[in-house]
Amino acid sequence: MLTGIWTIGIKVPNLERELEFHQQLGNELVLDETIEFEGESFRIPLIKMGDKYLHLAEKAVYENLLPEPLPFGMTHLVYMSDSLDQDVAKAVAAGAVEICPIANVSAEFGERRVGFLRSPSGWVFEIIEIKTSLVPEV
Repeated sequence: MLTGIWTIGIKVPNLERELEFHQQLGNELVLDETIEFEGESFRIPLIKMGDKYLHLAEKAVYENLLPEPLPFGMTHLVYMSDSLDQDVAKAVAAGAVEICPIANVSAEFGERRVGFLRSPSGWVFEIIEIKTSLVPEV
């Protein structure tokens, strides 16, 4: 079952400038890490903003799997799940399309299984099952 929104992914043209902006707003930089996905490295800082997180990046980790580049701005929502396989299957049955197969990801934020999907109207979302979390609770 989907249990909530964990983070919002945002594509920005200048990561350093965006980090400076968020820090000036008083938002906390929780992690600043580089992860590997599909053979490519991505720097993805995690910002704590109130009761949510923002993942900032100059390129989304799944962007090469799409037919066109993503515009700047919000790129995807990340839903938490306590049963990833069932939730991905339910989303696909409802009309979503998997962008890539479910993957295991391990980084400074901990370990999780992730699925990237596109809704029937085209917006992208991610479903995650957190195995271990190294991120402070919001």
